[in-house]
Amino acid sequence: MSVQTEKSLLIDLLQNINDASIIQKVKNFVLHEIEPAPLSDNQKKELDRRITEHRENPKSGVDAFEFLDSLKSKYEL
Repeated sequence: MSVQTEKSLLIDLLQNINDASIIQKVKNFVLHEIEPAPLSDNQKKELDRRITEHRENPKSGVDAFEFLDSLKSKYEL
């Protein structure tokens, strides 16, 4: 079974649970099990470059919601 199918099944199961404590236990388990992936040196350098660029020119970026709206329009979603 694919990962996407497994995720969908888990979401379906969670949607039918009405006990918040069970959902909190699942959330805590998942957060505990997921280890953050370490960044490579190249990824760190790229993030540093982007932060520096943003600090030098904070108006140069695109609003995230406007960008998502443009993608929705472009791909008729």
